[in-house]
Amino acid sequence: MPKPIVYLLALLLGVGALPLPYGYYIFLRLVAFLGFGISAYVAYTRKHGVLPWAYGVLAVIFNPFVKVFFPKSVWAAIDLAAALLILVTAKHITTGSSR
Repeated sequence: MPKPIVYLLALLLGVGALPLPYGYYIFLRLVAFLGFGISAYVAYTRKHGVLPWAYGVLAVIFNPFVKVFFPKSVWAAIDLAAALLILVTAKHITTGSSR
């Protein structure tokens, strides 16, 4: 996955911790679901142990089809934790040099 996409996803997740209109969260669910699904696939093909599972769990949590309900405070924590995870592990899923 290209680095700008990873950083954009992290930014969108970070903003998701703020109180915003419901439409943003619907958009975020779709984008995060796709982003974490792709990240899980890339991490799996690169044989990164537990990382595909972590991304897969996040894809399930953010899926837009069967919604998972949490209080707003829990969603804010999930958004921030997911943003941090994707930033910390970006080198494992981005395209380009493997250094």
